[in-house]
Amino acid sequence: MTYDQNTIQTLYKKLLSLYPRVFRERLGESMEQTFNDLCNERKRQTDGGLFGFVLWAFLETAIGVAQEHILLIKEMNLMNSILTNLKYPAIISLLIVLPFMILEWVTRSDAPRSNASGILFVIMWLLPMLSIFMVMPIVRNVRAGNSIAANPINLAFRVVFSACLVWMWVVLVMDQMPCFLGGSGC
Repeated sequence: MTYDQNTIQTLYKKLLSLYPRVFRERLGESMEQTFNDLCNERKRQTDGGLFGFVLWAFLETAIGVAQEHILLIKEMNLMNSILTNLKYPAIISLLIVLPFMILEWVTRSDAPRSNASGILFVIMWLLPMLSIFMVMPIVRNVRAGNSIAANPINLAFRVVFSACLVWMWVVLVMDQMPCFLGGSGC
């Protein structure tokens, strides 16, 4: 191995160090080994014709470093992603709760009532919203043609948690139905 090839491999290793830490820990060694193997193979096939290969490998790796950092920045913007993903469940949940709000408003009488109906409607809105939010990744995977059984523990957690939220919502609606229909003492 010549000094030039050692220098090239050292520079490539330094280039790999620019990758985000998680990526580097997972793939850094194998990328370095692959580069070294390809350099050695290229060196054997041609007499010193490494310049084009090294330029291509460094350029491609530099682009990969930039892409991984962009991906990391997007992942760090998780809160924005969660809020964006909550938009549709919130709207759907509001549409589910709206008939009950209208029903209570239409059947309101002069009988004494509790002032807790605002909290009730917030809870009635949150339960289906969270349930829909939990099921959305499963629906996306099915629509994309991916296997939903790829992560069975995650799938089971989402289904069970969503089912519990739906059950709590149904029990709440059944308990409060007399109030929605204008019952007194609610």
